[in-house]
Amino acid sequence: MKRALIVVGIVLAGLGALGIRVVVEGRRALAAGDDAAREGRMTDAIAGWEAAARWYLPFAPHVDDAYERLIYLAGSEHAFALAAWRAVRSAALATRTLWTPHADDLMTANAQIAELASRDPEGALAAGPDAAARKAWHTERLARDPGPSRGGVFLAVLGIGAWLAGIGMVIRGPAKLGAAVTVLGLIGWMIGLAIA
Repeated sequence: MKRALIVVGIVLAGLGALGIRVVVEGRRALAAGDDAAREGRMTDAIAGWEAAARWYLPFAPHVDDAYERLIYLAGSEHAFALAAWRAVRSAALATRTLWTPHADDLMTANAQIAELASRDPEGALAAGPDAAARKAWHTERLARDPGPSRGGVFLAVLGIGAWLAGIGMVIRGPAKLGAAVTVLGLIGWMIGLAIA
């Protein structure tokens, strides 16, 4: 029991340290974006705010602040609207796991990117001759899920689990069976990564 408490304590301390780092780095990136905006360096401001949004931790205030700044800029500065919406999209996709934080912002960003990109006849010549065709083309491409396949991720996680179980079996149980499970786990993990 005492050993389990020590392990739990170490894990919680590690997670706490990681959480503190995420918040500190996120606030630093947000401040860098704010400084750049005050100096009129809007491209650097967008990069800073996007970085802050990517330092995601549930309920961390810097994340929502970063999204708010990007969305406000996209609505108020036409020259930087496309870049700001792309930063919103990028941050939302980069921070998704089993769910997508700021999924509504991602959908809005996709719609705005398609709209803004459709106005540029040179932006995607293959998209079509008029704005409506270009908007449909961009909308369809932005709707695609760029993430890994769920089956591949499942197989990779299952493979890692089998690999860890095999190592445990080698250490504590029948070594031959543990070695076989370890090898099968690694193979499953590699296949999962390949198809993900």
